[in-house]
Amino acid sequence: MDVPAADIDAERDLRVDCYVRATVPAPITETINRVIVRLQQLCEAGSIADYRITHWPPECHVVDETADDGTLTRDELVTEFEQWATKHGHSLEPAFRRHEVPSSPFEPGTGESHERVRVPIVALALSETATDAETEPLRGVVPYTDRSRSDTDRTYTVDDWLSTAEPAENGRFTQASRYEQPTQLEGQQ
Repeated sequence: MDVPAADIDAERDLRVDCYVRATVPAPITETINRVIVRLQQLCEAGSIADYRITHWPPECHVVDETADDGTLTRDELVTEFEQWATKHGHSLEPAFRRHEVPSSPFEPGTGESHERVRVPIVALALSETATDAETEPLRGVVPYTDRSRSDTDRTYTVDDWLSTAEPAENGRFTQASRYEQPTQLEGQQ
């Protein structure tokens, strides 16, 4: 039975960073709210140590000489996610996508095209909680596509991961049979 690679490990404390777009249509807001409720329930059940909801960072650094809070740009964050995926034989496509954007004649600059990163409406970054001065190692990113089998690619969605992580009535983690069939990504643009 297929289960997401970024699974729950009871021996490690897991923190979930939930990245969401800042502006979405009302029906999508309801979907995001359901994800947040499910994360809260996982935290209350002890399945995860903590979670945090945040908007995707801006595409580039805003010039502000007075503040350097060390936050990553969207591109830097996605690059970190891509490194995790490559290391584990996965891909972030089709949920995450890089594409060239031609420059606008109304934009100041050299007239060269630039790369943009499209991110999903909601994504999860799974990390071990840090102890002392350690960094928080990235354990997974959802959604992602498992490309380890040459015959089929399998895309795991946020809903897939949450369903796997949620405890069943008997306290054991569920692994529904729907993991045996590929699913479409929710919220694709």
